[in-house]
Amino acid sequence: MNSNQVKNQAAFQRAKLELSNRYPPGRFVAFDDGQIVADAATFDELTDALAAIDKDRPDVFVVQAGANYPEEVSILL
Repeated sequence: MNSNQVKNQAAFQRAKLELSNRYPPGRFVAFDDGQIVADAATFDELTDALAAIDKDRPDVFVVQAGANYPEEVSILL
């Protein structure tokens, strides 16, 4: 995990409660460099918004407001 990904994960952990209060459930929210940089109703709209501000990189962290994410996951290939 690179430093931007670590910052984004930490920012998400700090902002979990705020996301539920600030955004309606299901809204997509993007973090970059430890800050919320964009939000949109759909993933496609968020992708377009991120591209418009040159933030369409793989290390931008995207979540949905109101979703419960586990602390860890295992991915089996």
